[in-house]
Amino acid sequence: MNENEINRWAEAISSLPDKQFFNTMRLYLGEIKTPYNKQRLTQQLAAFIKKEENISSLLTLLDSFDITILTAISLIPNTTQETIVEFFHTEYSVTEIYAEIINLIERLLIYKEKSDTGKELIKINPLIRENLLPYLDTKLIFPDYTATTFSHEDVFSISPNLLAAFITYIRIRGISCKADGTIKKNDQNRLAEIFPGKENFIQQLMNAFVNLSLVYESEDAKGYKLELSRIRKFAELSELQQYTLLCAAAVSRFSKDGLKKEAQLLIDCLTSVPDTGFSRDSILRLAFLVGTYTEDGSAVARKSRFSRLLEAARQEAGTEPEQNAELIDRMIDCAVEFGLLRKFGKTEDGIDLYKSAEELINPNANGSIQTNDSLLYGNTSESQQAPKVLNIDSTYTVTLMPGLKLKELLPLTDFMLVKKTGVVTEFEITRQSVSEGFDNDINPEIIFERIEKYTYYEIPQNLKINITEWYNSYSSAQLYYGYVLKVADNNISFVEKNPNIQKYIKEKLAEGIYLLNIPAGMDINNFINESSLEFMGNVKTSLTKSEFSTFPLLRSGHKPVILQRQNTASKKTSIADADKILKTLKASLKNLDMDKHVKESLEHRISSRLILSENQLKTAAVRTEILEADGMDFAGKVHLIEASVKDEDLMELQMPTADGKGEFFTVVGKPLSISRQPGEAVMRFQLEPTKDIQNLLVSRITHLRRLRF
Repeated sequence: MNENEINRWAEAISSLPDKQFFNTMRLYLGEIKTPYNKQRLTQQLAAFIKKEENISSLLTLLDSFDITILTAISLIPNTTQETIVEFFHTEYSVTEIYAEIINLIERLLIYKEKSDTGKELIKINPLIRENLLPYLDTKLIFPDYTATTFSHEDVFSISPNLLAAFITYIRIRGISCKADGTIKKNDQNRLAEIFPGKENFIQQLMNAFVNLSLVYESEDAKGYKLELSRIRKFAELSELQQYTLLCAAAVSRFSKDGLKKEAQLLIDCLTSVPDTGFSRDSILRLAFLVGTYTEDGSAVARKSRFSRLLEAARQEAGTEPEQNAELIDRMIDCAVEFGLLRKFGKTEDGIDLYKSAEELINPNANGSIQTNDSLLYGNTSESQQAPKVLNIDSTYTVTLMPGLKLKELLPLTDFMLVKKTGVVTEFEITRQSVSEGFDNDINPEIIFERIEKYTYYEIPQNLKINITEWYNSYSSAQLYYGYVLKVADNNISFVEKNPNIQKYIKEKLAEGIYLLNIPAGMDINNFINESSLEFMGNVKTSLTKSEFSTFPLLRSGHKPVILQRQNTASKKTSIADADKILKTLKASLKNLDMDKHVKESLEHRISSRLILSENQLKTAAVRTEILEADGMDFAGKVHLIEASVKDEDLMELQMPTADGKGEFFTVVGKPLSISRQPGEAVMRFQLEPTKDIQNLLVSRITHLRRLRF
């Protein structure tokens, strides 16, 4: 038992607001005699907790919900009430979580401690931790699922062929988007014909291309064009890196560090899904958890106080997106849309189960899942024989089967336009598509060489003739755009023999006149610095460089050690034993000579599992108070609200929806004030966890419950 942690627990108890402190002491120690000493009372409470019979009752009275929440608190570093709400947001309501945390605090199983940043961290009581640990069970959070029915539908997955097809569409036609990023209708209709049934996928893919700066908005406002240099760098990445970066970028725009963090989180999440599958809720909790641990299973190192304050300031300014449940939710949805996570069956209870894409994730010998490093870092051994995946028919339609990587597909499709995608991908070779290739410095010989590399068959002779004629026509007149270098006759020899200048020359236009392969508007200073033409001055440009110079390097995925340590033989609490304690306590209460209202309050405490021994009943210092009020009891509701405002307690309230359909909604929050009006009262209410403030009519509240702590 860590003495330092016990001292921190004692300090947290002593620092409670007076009302909460004395309510806790009276609950467990009986009436407080004056004069009193908070430190001595806290020591007496610690002695009460450490009694063997009290610890035994505490553990016996645990139910599965208690253990689930306590297990989550033990798993999540620096746990707060808000992180627990986010962690379980698909399974439990805010009200259920808040009420449970308050109950666990009252039962002395957990306590709150303020961090350096002022956040209230939730921690397990160190006085009972060692006794409690055997009962914690990660299987309650990440159950072992068994599929009883299996899906036999074709599984869609993002692929190199599909990416190459999308890239050729943008290269030839461009894509126009609305101000909110939605693809415009004309392009939507064309893309729907090429990628049937994949409208949502294409929109997300376009979002990712924009956020990764793989495209740029053309100056003529005719839509997005390819950023070819970044596309080529992107194609050099492994498939796993490409897809996880696309998935992360599809849901939000991140800084370079933020993008790396989100993509790495997704890789670790895919790695950690077992081959028996997980439910969507389990995957969301897994994604929430994997980002908080290092590879050895320890919590992510805490930053200095200055670093945390600086990071908080940046987040408030909106420059660094905050990791939250909604963002994880959208990223997991995107992973399903992209085929990185695949629905493969259902449990007996009808729960959908998902697995990671098998071609990206490989099982190892002991049955857990690990990333295929060759997919992450690229295969070290290339095949000597290029796969023959291409066929051309007489209409110049190119059928391309799977088998090539994106970095191989880009040069191959550099002169093609996508026609249709499916099991195989169809492209076509047109005058427009090859002209785009000619713009990228390829000629007929290069085109023929690239085609022949991947096909068993000869290129149709009429296609060769047409491509050659198109090239001759294309070459008969050329329009140049960019930087032109003109030098005097006495400098021609120096320029043409200087390797630092030669590497920048795209074409010699005339004697002493050269077109440089530096796009107009880009920074020309590198050329000036290397050219040794001392008479040239610097050229200034106002154009801002791209935010990203390279793509982040991601490591192979790992399953957090904390999840590998699942306690498969955890102790189980007995419902029968718990009922026996509760019945014994209620029977003892029945025999005591007490006021009716006092007995009702004590019975409520027994049902809430706050009474551990009969001695608590005999020494009870009960101050009866109303904790709930219904819709017709206007005075009771006003009284509850006023008491909650005074003690800064949370409240749960139920109200009808505004549409008048007879439905109700429940919220949790903190009453800030109440103002009375003739026949009415208005409560100023701060909602949890959003902290939004609303004014609510008390008469419309159908049920009100005070959450005391």
